[in-house]
Formats: sequence, structure tokens, C-alpha cells
Amino acid sequence: MNKKLIITFTVGIFLLGMMELIVSGILELMSDDLGISHALTGQLITVYAVSFALFGPILIRAAENMQPKLVVLISLVVFIIGNVVFGLANSFMILSLGRVITAMAAAVFIVKVLDMTVVLSEPHVRGKMLALVYMGFSAANVFGIPIGTIIGAQFGWRIIFGLVIILAILVGLGVLMFVRSEALVDNTPEGVQKSRIKSKKNVALYIAVTLSVLVGNYIILGYISPLMTSHGFTLENVSFALLITGIGGMTGTYLGGNLIDKIGPKKTVMLMMAMFLVSLAVMPFLYGTPVLFYINMFVWSLFQWATSPAVQGGLVENVEGSSSNVFSWNMSALNLGIGIGAVIGGLFISNFDISYGPWLGFVIVLCGLIAATQIKPQTV
Repeated sequence: MNKKLIITFTVGIFLLGMMELIVSGILELMSDDLGISHALTGQLITVYAVSFALFGPILIRAAENMQPKLVVLISLVVFIIGNVVFGLANSFMILSLGRVITAMAAAVFIVKVLDMTVVLSEPHVRGKMLALVYMGFSAANVFGIPIGTIIGAQFGWRIIFGLVIILAILVGLGVLMFVRSEALVDNTPEGVQKSRIKSKKNVALYIAVTLSVLVGNYIILGYISPLMTSHGFTLENVSFALLITGIGGMTGTYLGGNLIDKIGPKKTVMLMMAMFLVSLAVMPFLYGTPVLFYINMFVWSLFQWATSPAVQGGLVENVEGSSSNVFSWNMSALNLGIGIGAVIGGLFISNFDISYGPWLGFVIVLCGLIAATQIKPQTV
């Protein structure tokens, strides 16, 4: 893969990934402008996550026999339409419709771009290429909310979606110019038209890893503000902690991609999850020592995000042909994990001391690590 194509793919995934969380940064602006309660406006995040999880696998299966380049371009057109609807909305129902449309487009775009990255990459650097492209998704988690907040505060929340449309058009032009359809055909194994799963058990176990890691993560991340402020941290400290976790996430994505090229997906998953568990276990002991708490937040996020490219690499090993379907199932598990983690975390802090939320996350991630030990080696 050339640098221009990598940049196009990474920016595209950043752009579409950013849409999931951008509502958080402009929630009050939207709520006040449209006369909708904060609680109801916040449900737009849930609408997006559920739509992504439910429609992604269905749409990927429907597009299985279409040219990947065409599917990506169509998904960008749908994404643009969704942003037009959202940007012009004047009610919660229209906002929800815009979120559903953009989520459906993102679910197809992100998966197809990851699949094309696999096809166009040399086997010995495939993990690294996946990590570089997927770094757009982790970067979206870092910069999506602050970008939305800054632009929305200065120019109004609707202008954000006009800018997103312009960037989506530029990404589409990049796909048109830099993706060669013949290269996709040339790099597809001869005689393989559709995907064939080599080990359904392995695929299920890798997806279980994603689900457990995201549930364990969002039990904490979804309630990081009350967790920190209840131990003497200020809201400014919370913002700093989120920045640190974002940088850790980007670093972890790159680290995980490089590790799978050296030691393989299963070992990378198990190593990163083991270190993730350590960071969860010690977190409640560090609230009173800010420096150590911040360091732990960095490595906590690093180890969590390092599992993502490792899981993707493991899925690729267990599929012959296109990886789109398994990537789609994995992305659905990711979004479901975010939603489930937020629900479990909410129930936990309503009934128990929020300080011990990381230990609940520990138990859930430990289940994922146990699942990872059952993965059997496969050849690419």
C-alpha cells in the first residue's frame, strides 16, 4: 500500500468513526437549540451504536458480491446524505433518522476499508498496515469530542456537518484516485470469490475478546467523570485524563499492529489483555496519587486498544477470502460492548461504591482472556 492510500483510508475511518461520539461534545448546544432535554439528546449516541451493530452485518452480506471500491463510494454517498439530514434536522425523530443513516454508512465503510487494507498489504506487514488505518478510529475517540465542542461553540453545531460533508467528498476523491480495482482482484486468492471461515470457534472467541474488552473498558470510561471527581479530581483533571487515554489508545493501536507481525495475533491478544488486567486491578489503589493514576490511565488505554488490531489479525487468519463479514461482526461486538458496558456501569454505580468499578471490569476482561486461551493456531 502506498502512503496516499493509507492516509485516505485513515482519514476516512477517522471521519466516520468520529460521528459516533461527536454528539457528546455538542449535546448542550443541540439540546438548547431544538428544545430537547439533555437526556433525550444523549440517546442519539445509543441510536448510532445500536444501528451500527444491527445493520452492519446485514449490509455487508448484501454487498458481498459487489466491487469493494464501489461499495465504499456508495457508503460515502449515503454518509453524506445522513449528515445533510442530521444537519438540517429540527426534531429528535429527524436527528435519529440522520444518525441511523450515518451509522449504516459507517458500518459498511469502516469494514470494507479494513478488508481492502488486508487485501492490498503484504503479509509480513499486514498487522502494521491494519494498525495504521485503524488508528483513525482510535484518533476519532481522542479528537472527535473536542473538535465538535470547539467548532460548535464558535460557529454553531450545524456547521460541523457541513465540514464533515466536505471532508467526506475529499475522502471519496482519494478512493477514486488511489484505489485500483484491478489490484484488489490481483491480490484476492485465486478461486476464492466469497469468504469461507476456517474455524467458527476461533472467530467466535476473537469476537468474544472484543466484547469483553469493550464492556470492561466502558464500565470505567463511561463514568470516568464521577469516578475521578468523587476522589478529589476536578473536571479539568478529567479532561486531561481523557487526553492521556486517547494518546494511549493511539499508541496501543500501533503497538498491537506491530506485535502481531512479530509474535502473532493470539499471543498479542493474551499479552495485552494480561497487562490490561493488571492496570484494572491496581487502579483503585492509585486515586490518591495523581501522577501514578495518570500513568496507569495511559497504559490502561494502551493495552486495551492494542487488542483491536490483534483481534482483526486473528480474524484474518481464520478466514479464506474476504474478511468483511467477520470484521463486521467484530465491529458490531465493539459497539454492543460500549452500550452494555455503559448499562452495567450505570447499574453498578447506582448500587455500589464507584471506586471499585475497575474490579468489576477486571472480572469481565478476565472472562475474555480465558476465552482467548481456547483459540487454536491457524495459518494465514
